[in-house]
Order: sequence, then structure tokens, then C-alpha cells
Amino acid sequence: MSDNLRAKSTTAFSWALGGQLSNQIISFVITLVLARLLTPEEFGLASLVMVVNLFGQIFIDAGISSGLIRNKTVNNTELSSFFWLNILIGVFMMVLVFITSTFIAHLYDSENLSPLLKLSSLQFFLSSLGLIPMVLRKRDIDFRFLSQLDVGVNVFSGVITVILALLGFGVYSLIFRSIVSGIVNAGFLWGKTDWRPTWVFSYKSIKPTLSYSTGILGLEIVNTISSNLSIILIGKVFSVATIGIYNRAANTRGLILKNFGPLFNKVFFPILSKIQDDDLRLQSYYLKAIQMVSLLTVFCMAILFLFSDIIIYYLYGKQWLASAPMLKILALAGLVLPISNINLNLFMVKGKSRFLMRYTLGKHIFSVLVMFIAIKFGINYFLYSLVGIAYLYFFMNIILTYVKFNFSIRAQITAFTSKLIPALLLVIAIELLISPKEVSLAYMLIIAPIFTIIYFVSAFLIDKELYFLISDLVKPKLRQFAAKLTSYF
Repeated sequence: MSDNLRAKSTTAFSWALGGQLSNQIISFVITLVLARLLTPEEFGLASLVMVVNLFGQIFIDAGISSGLIRNKTVNNTELSSFFWLNILIGVFMMVLVFITSTFIAHLYDSENLSPLLKLSSLQFFLSSLGLIPMVLRKRDIDFRFLSQLDVGVNVFSGVITVILALLGFGVYSLIFRSIVSGIVNAGFLWGKTDWRPTWVFSYKSIKPTLSYSTGILGLEIVNTISSNLSIILIGKVFSVATIGIYNRAANTRGLILKNFGPLFNKVFFPILSKIQDDDLRLQSYYLKAIQMVSLLTVFCMAILFLFSDIIIYYLYGKQWLASAPMLKILALAGLVLPISNINLNLFMVKGKSRFLMRYTLGKHIFSVLVMFIAIKFGINYFLYSLVGIAYLYFFMNIILTYVKFNFSIRAQITAFTSKLIPALLLVIAIELLISPKEVSLAYMLIIAPIFTIIYFVSAFLIDKELYFLISDLVKPKLRQFAAKLTSYF
């Protein structure tokens, strides 16, 4: 990797990591407050609104951002054409959701859902406004600005949400948060970007990117249906309140999965795109990504598994304890999900979006059938079906990467299992020999630090290369920090 690209990747990763961790802490604090102000049913309603919004956001992006980031060059005609196309899609989605809100509410037997959907539809237009400026910042690998913006928007919208919840707005406070975020995010993106759209639209200029993006769009539709099918099914088979309980467990796990996995994808995708034609460098960087993601993900999922009841009880309150058993099961699936996402990202980097769409469609059709059958036997059978599906596709993805790109199966599995084995042995020993029968904060405060030390020492002894890789990334930053600190004295 060239020195310039290495420097850019290190800086981008540092800012993205800092921003992601900051957002995680901020969101965590806000969630703690809101969990005590709002009920599981209110969170369940907000979750259903979120699912509808996610589907709309897919069509607004339509794979365009990935296509534009991947392109080696872009011109004003192409950017302007995509901008107006996104605006048109945003307005269309806003009107569509507004009109169909009553029908969607009827499906879930909830009159309260319709006005929430109508209000939240505004964010489709807001999202379409900020898409192209965000793409331009990502093309420049300007993750310093993007991370600072994410943190600022998160703080501002979070404070507004808490104030509204305290004033008694209930579930509406959660809906207003997304709208406030959209307005602030679009405003700052345009303030940072010099480019402005012109009154031009050329289908010819965007056709090559659209050809690539169509595969991404199909892939995103399939992925969104699959990842949110659990909420849809639980809402239909059980209740809106059960959605809230399930989402508390899923979102607690998501504090990890929705941060570390996307964090690496966000940084590595534009970087890997620049070396997409060099298979040796691509494989090397890809394996390093798996190593780093595995180290953090395995540790965090083990902590969630060991202390699920303690985490739920002391963070959210007694009323959410029903989420603890769900969190323990979901943590098992969470071990491999970030690795699978990075694995599949490789296909987008290599321009295999259409193949990836067909493959993902096939595996998600199978997943849907399994989930439909499992949920008939109860919520626990449904959750364990998610675990089985996650591991099945984890191994399938690794094999497929070998078949398509000749990336070593052994190297991929070793990059993951070198972190899994020490964690697995420790968890089994703790569960069999030490685990208490009642919720005990003292137990967690004693065992968690011991587990942490043994896990990381073992992982680095098994995989010394990873230790030196992280050391090379961290040491320059520590020196810079020490130099700045010294200058103040």
C-alpha cells in the first residue's frame, strides 16, 4: 500500500473510530434516559416506523452512493443528474408513505401508527437533499468532518428527544429526533461542500453507475427485508410491546454490531476500491479487516452473553428484564455477523453487485422460510433459528470468497477462530463454575476485568501479527497526543 493511501487510511480509521465510539457513548446515554421515560409499547411503535423508513431510504440511495464512491472519476453532469433523481425519489417516497400510512397501521391493528408514519415521511425528502454532498466527502475520505458531524447531530437531536420525552410527547419524541437529525445533517453537509447542482439531467451520464447501482439496490432491498423481518413477524404474531422487548435486546447487541461492523465497512470500502485491481494487496487488507473486527466483536459478544441480565437490569431497569434471555441468544449470532458483512463487501469492491444480489436473494428466501416456521413454535425457537442462519451463511460466504477470488479458506477461518477459541474456553469455564443464580453487579465488576485481561493476552499470543498491526496504528497517535500534551506544560 502506498504511503499516501496508508496515511489516509490510518487517519480515516482513527477519525471514524473516534466518531463511532463517541456516538456509541452518546446514544447509550440517551437510550438509558429514554428507557426510563418511555414504555416497551412506545419503543415498539417507533421500531415499526423505523422499518418503513429503512425501506424508503433504500430507494433514495438506490446503491448510488456506493457506485459514485467506487467510480474513479465523476463529473458535474453525473452529480447533478443523480442529485435531481434523488430529490424526485425522496418526494415520491414521502407522498407514498403519507398515503399508505392508514393501511400500514391497519395491518398491525394500531391506530397510533398512522400519524407517526405521516410525520416521519418528511425525512425521506431531507435524506435525498444530503446524499450527494455526503458521497463527495466520502470520496475524499474526509472522515474527520463526517465523524464530527455525526457526533454533533447525535448530541443535538438526542437532547431534543429527551426534552420532548420529559415534556410528555411520548413516542413522538423519537420521531422528531429523526427529522431534526435530517435537517441538521443536510445543512452542515451543504455548508462543507463547494459543489452545487446545475439544472441538467443526463441519463447517458449516469447509466454506467446505475447499472452497477441496480445490483446494490436489489441487494439492499433483500438485506433490509431479511434484517427487519424479525420485527415484522414479531409484531404480527405477538404484540407491539413484544417488539419493544425484542428490540431492547437487539439494540443492546446493536451497540456493538452497528458500530464496529459498519465502521470498518465505511472506512475500508473506499480504500479497498482504490486497490481493487491488485488482488494480493486486496487479500492482505481484507484479512487484516477480519482480524481487527473479530478481536473486538468476539470480546463484546462474550461480555453480552456472560452478563446479559446484569446489563439489562442496571442499564434500562427492571421492566426490561425480559430482554436478557433474548440478548444472550442474539449474542451467539452476533459473533459472525460483522465478518459476513465484510466478506460480502468484497464482492461490491470487485464490481460483482449483480451476482451478490442473486446470491443474497437466494439465501434470504431460505432464511425467511426458516423464520416463518420457527416463529410458530415460540420466540425462543425463532431466536435460535437466527443463530443457525448466521453460522450457515458465515461459512458459505467464506467458501464463496475462495471460489470467486481464490482467497484462502484457512486464512479466513484462522483470522476469526484465533479470537473465538480463547473467548469460548473462558465463557464455558465461567458459566459452569462461577455464574451466579441471581443478578449481581459485584459478580460482573469482578469477573469482567479478569475475562478482559485473559482474553486479550491470549488473543495476541495466538495472533502476534495482529498485535504489531494494532501497535503500528496506535503508537503514532499516542506520540502525537503526548506531544500535544507536553506542549501545554
